[in-house]
Amino acid sequence: ALKTHTGTTRSTFDSKPVARLSYQSYAPLALATLLALAREVRARHALTAVAVVHRLGPVPVGEESVLVAVSSPHRQAAWRGGEDALELTKERAEIWKLEEFVGDEEGAVWRANRDGKAGVRVGNGAAAVGGGGDAGDGKVEEEG
Repeated sequence: ALKTHTGTTRSTFDSKPVARLSYQSYAPLALATLLALAREVRARHALTAVAVVHRLGPVPVGEESVLVAVSSPHRQAAWRGGEDALELTKERAEIWKLEEFVGDEEGAVWRANRDGKAGVRVGNGAAAVGGGGDAGDGKVEEEG
């Protein structure tokens, strides 16, 4: 059985219209993390193969940002393994996204994939990930 999941940029988040997402990562660490979790999921669910691909840079509404594909001799293992691979990618991979909203002059919001509704609002969409998020005006707000 082959199961795939393609994650796309939604048009709204928390009832606000999304203009685009932009992803950044520390690629060497993120790739090592993705490889380790693929091996873990493959062993846990007795899968034949696991592939996880995550896009970086700007991702407009409706475009794909993540692809998870798993294969297994049995469909149940493929379903469970695919879901596990996606959730572990969101939980562990060193990938951050900047959510930019339509008509939001207050700025954009940096989130780790696992953050859900929590995040750090930054003015004018400019911030250093992990660096405190100084947007040039000295203001950083915690959302959530």
